[in-house]
Amino acid sequence: MRAESYGAASVSVVIPAYNAAPHLAATLESVYRQTVRPAEVIVVDDGSADATAEIARSFGARVISLANKGPSAARNAGVQEASGEFVAYLDADDIWVAEKLATQLAALAAHGTPAFSFTDFRVFDAGGVHRCKSELRRRSAFRRSAGRTRGRTEIVFAAEADRPVLYDSYILPSSLLVRRADALAVGGFDESLRVTEDYEFCLRLFAMMPAVAILRPLLLYRQHAAQATSNATRMRAGFFDVAKLVAESPHRYPPGDARYIGQTEYLRFFSLGIKQARVGLFDDAEQSLRKSFAARPSPGARVALLGARACRSGPGRRGFDFIRTLWKRRPGRR
Repeated sequence: MRAESYGAASVSVVIPAYNAAPHLAATLESVYRQTVRPAEVIVVDDGSADATAEIARSFGARVISLANKGPSAARNAGVQEASGEFVAYLDADDIWVAEKLATQLAALAAHGTPAFSFTDFRVFDAGGVHRCKSELRRRSAFRRSAGRTRGRTEIVFAAEADRPVLYDSYILPSSLLVRRADALAVGGFDESLRVTEDYEFCLRLFAMMPAVAILRPLLLYRQHAAQATSNATRMRAGFFDVAKLVAESPHRYPPGDARYIGQTEYLRFFSLGIKQARVGLFDDAEQSLRKSFAARPSPGARVALLGARACRSGPGRRGFDFIRTLWKRRPGRR
């Protein structure tokens, strides 16, 4: 496709929304402030019991109503009804910077071959933006994937046979810009997944084509208590569901990632066990850490397993809480 055709490319914005009334207006305002206006805005009302649909219609968005089936099904329903060449996904509580769509379309035009795009982001809540710097660069998995980023505003990510393209989940759905035909070709989001569905979807996209990453925070990612992703333990557990899908159909995924996911199951069990222990789920933590130790025995896994086992008793739990309190109060902690 010639570069100039990207500027005129039609973009359908697909917004899955469930009881999104508190934040939807701000989200939609950010869409209609885009310097490249989308061809259409589709809000998929996923069984809301509040004014989500009314707010969407007041902005002129098209509303599709579903029984509550989760964000994957809502996104897929929106893509099925979309008419644009590109689909831009946006969660109903996030906010785009005004140049988001224009920047991604220009980057894809400059790339010259079929690709999808994602962007950097910042995190905010009711108190405002948490950090002004890059969230992507703060994530070790992204740094391992990207390599040197200093001075760069765009990076092309492509699947490789001998290493993973995604060491972890760091691509947010609200930052994605994908051709509608490509989203359909890979089968959309897996509706059996309630968490980590974005990670699994991006893996299947990478099996088809590279991605152009925009190292500018063109997305504001809202954090609040109602989010599924606020439950870190649940998110970590969701990676096991993705690993199962990869093991069942490795041909659907980049070979380097399929191999990495299979070889690092012990790390996922270890990480899950630590997170379970941190929130007091010591029985679950012991089970997870036992599986990690069985898969790959190590001194660290043994110590963690013994600690989780000790914390199942009252005295052990009180000792754990005491040590954790001291750790939080350590000098120099921010």
